[in-house]
Amino acid sequence: MKNGTYTLWLNDTTPFKVHCKHGVSTSYTMILRRQGGYLSFYRSFLEYCRGFGHPQYEYWAGLKAIYHLTLTGNTVLTINMQDWHGNNRSVRYGHFSVSPAPYFQLNIYGFQGNVPDDLSHNNGMDFATYDRPDHNQCAAHQGGGWWYNYCTSALPTGRYYHGGPYTPTGGYYDGIYWKDWLGYGYSLKFISMTLSNA
Repeated sequence: MKNGTYTLWLNDTTPFKVHCKHGVSTSYTMILRRQGGYLSFYRSFLEYCRGFGHPQYEYWAGLKAIYHLTLTGNTVLTINMQDWHGNNRSVRYGHFSVSPAPYFQLNIYGFQGNVPDDLSHNNGMDFATYDRPDHNQCAAHQGGGWWYNYCTSALPTGRYYHGGPYTPTGGYYDGIYWKDWLGYGYSLKFISMTLSNA
């Protein structure tokens, strides 16, 4: 298979598009990509269920697609990040899955990486958005849909701030951050999340 965007048919009524990259030993499916800030991630729960954007630019595959991908064995999550000076970091979780609708609860473990684990804190949380908020209203304050756990140490779906250091527009840090790498107040230039079966 070639690298590119493919339409997957889960049954007669549920097609969805995914972006796949094929390597020597495994293939990866893009489920999130932030680059350039061309697209707002301040979206409704329905939009996060369906997915939005383009996988080569700004992209969210959709909770339904992510659920079905993990259901078919694509449960290894890799997150790649870059700051505004070209420094790269990556983390890998040996198991990543979400429960079916309507909650899409996160199940994640098996961390490896060259930055501390800032995502396991969200394990067991339901996916929340501004119009389907978590108990602590983190989604409403931080904007992007996510598995908030009062609130989060990693926010790939945050607001895109150019240049790195930023001052949040409200009382909550809402950039694209990985807290234990560069802090809440530094918004990353690039972040992607991919799923694979190995």
